[in-house]
Amino acid sequence: MFVKQHIFNLDFVAADNFDAIIDDIIQTPTNNNFFPAVITPNVDLTVHLNKNTELLPIFQKSRFILPDGAPIIWFSKLLGSPLKKRLAGSDLFPLIWKAAIKNKKNIFLVLPNEIVKEKLATEYASANFYIPPFFEATKEAVEEQAKQLFPLLIQFQPDYVFLGLRYPKQEMLIVNLYKKLQAVNAKVPLFFNLGASYEFYTGIKSRAPKWMQQVGLEWLHRFLSEPKRTFKRYFYDDLYIFILFLRELFKKY
Repeated sequence: MFVKQHIFNLDFVAADNFDAIIDDIIQTPTNNNFFPAVITPNVDLTVHLNKNTELLPIFQKSRFILPDGAPIIWFSKLLGSPLKKRLAGSDLFPLIWKAAIKNKKNIFLVLPNEIVKEKLATEYASANFYIPPFFEATKEAVEEQAKQLFPLLIQFQPDYVFLGLRYPKQEMLIVNLYKKLQAVNAKVPLFFNLGASYEFYTGIKSRAPKWMQQVGLEWLHRFLSEPKRTFKRYFYDDLYIFILFLRELFKKY
């Protein structure tokens, strides 16, 4: 049904817009044909997943892998596997959030702070929320948070779980919760790994102007907004994407 392009060890959806994706999410229940997650890899997440031998095989099977980041689109064209358009998580969230509310879906959100929760709760009073305390991205700390979340998912039986934590916390948490739910044959929701999308949607953080998004400079806006936090990410870690690109190129030729 969906055209996909395999690059950087991920099957990205090649689509012009979110319409068919959202329709499929709303109408098709979670099943065992895929890992129950929607992820939107930008350069940073693509790099990190390719370096993580535990998480990559799991998230390769995600229900939807959407290309978030202009460089992903550029590289796909250079590799002869063109993706049609950037499908950013920050653009997806407002659409799937409103569609879920319209269709009265049971929603659970794991959010970074009370401010985001308060703003979203005013739009959908039926949603349930969990705000974890700060925790390190270790298996032990993630396990502790999963123990807190697991009974809540059993209690509320959500259709969708939206997570707004940073890599690799939200990815590790999704995998942990999925395994726990599977182990007791409980309802497994669709997990949305959308990072800072909720803060952009609620206006807590400012997103790059449209013109910067269109020319692929949204990363520069984020760097200028949070230089200390993002310097290593953009000017060291993410350069690994060029190594991945060369590997893909050598495979073809």
